Amino acid sequence: MALTAARSAALLQLFDFLVERSNDDRAPKEIEIAFAVFGRNGDPGATSQSLDSGVRVYVHRLRKRLHDFYADQPGPKLEIPKGEYRIVLALPPDVPADHPPRLTPENWTWPKLGKRPLMLMFGMLLISIIAGFAIWFLGQGHWVAREAQEQLRATAFWWPLAADKEAARLVVGDAFLVAETEDQRDIQRMIQEPGIRSREDLGTYLKTHPDAFYRLYDLDLNLAPAGTVIAAWTVQNAVTRFHPGSPDLVRLVPASKLDAHMLETGNLIYVGRFSDLGRVAAPLFQVAHLRPGASYKELVDSTSGNRFVADLDTSQENKPLVDYGYIASLSGPMGQHIFVAAGIGDTAVQNMANLISNSKQLQALESHADIHGDYEALFEIRAINGVALDQRPVFVRPHH
Repeated sequence: MALTAARSAALLQLFDFLVERSNDDRAPKEIEIAFAVFGRNGDPGATSQSLDSGVRVYVHRLRKRLHDFYADQPGPKLEIPKGEYRIVLALPPDVPADHPPRLTPENWTWPKLGKRPLMLMFGMLLISIIAGFAIWFLGQGHWVAREAQEQLRATAFWWPLAADKEAARLVVGDAFLVAETEDQRDIQRMIQEPGIRSREDLGTYLKTHPDAFYRLYDLDLNLAPAGTVIAAWTVQNAVTRFHPGSPDLVRLVPASKLDAHMLETGNLIYVGRFSDLGRVAAPLFQVAHLRPGASYKELVDSTSGNRFVADLDTSQENKPLVDYGYIASLSGPMGQHIFVAAGIGDTAVQNMANLISNSKQLQALESHADIHGDYEALFEIRAINGVALDQRPVFVRPHH
């Protein structure tokens, strides 16, 4: 099935689990799926909303895989209804009651053309023309999609990857989670502290905050925000088509699992928040001119000294927010190439992923700034309720 082509063990496990539960009257809940599929049976923190969002992302991906697999196939098909966590067998619509009976050799006769054979011939000709136009239109759609992919390969941003046959790692930004308990027995919640981004950071924090020693625990859990996962999927779909004959050319790896050897071998594509860069931060900031500021909401331009602070306060509904997104295509210190689609918040991350996956937007950006090689760009994004309303370039500059 098409699922096997996805090379995702989690998707296959999710599919098997939902099939097993298909005969139950009650659909499984998010937390049940997290227990059964993602191995969180003994993790009290798995009940948190942040962890359950990962289940929603995987169900969305599985629903799309099933839809794509059955897109051109008639007859019964498996699908996941919107808003539910169950796999059902969808049957074709029933034949209407007033539908004429099926023709058989016993009941059919030749139609009487009378004096209108030309009308019948004209109708057949019209059907042939429409069918021919439909075939041409579908062919044009395929040609347009292929042309767009070729144009994306030819942008200054992606050209180093398109011309390189070496494998690239698509690094997905994820955050370190800390378990919090009030009675040293039950985990009340999983939290993410901007200043605690690794096990080492937690150890350092506990040394300076001894009162938290029996309150904060490391359960070896990392979380990739739903927005980051969707953004990474967008970029993966774009770049894997650069070399169709090499499906393993782009390998997905969480930022928390990236080691020193991976950093030095092959190209890197980072998608995620600035606060979740992990080991990618060191090689990136050796060549980039943008730096994280004093807080996770701040960026500093080392060239001009300008500071950019995001307003991500979501406590008020319909409040206009300001986010900052960043893209870069740079030659790394170890001879590799580093590609970045990052943001302070999720809105910026997803907008930057869409930008570098769109050939027309990239071409317009590079043409306007007269870009022909490595470059970096910063954007100010104004949004309401997670929907971007305006995207303004702050700077687009070549990198030397």
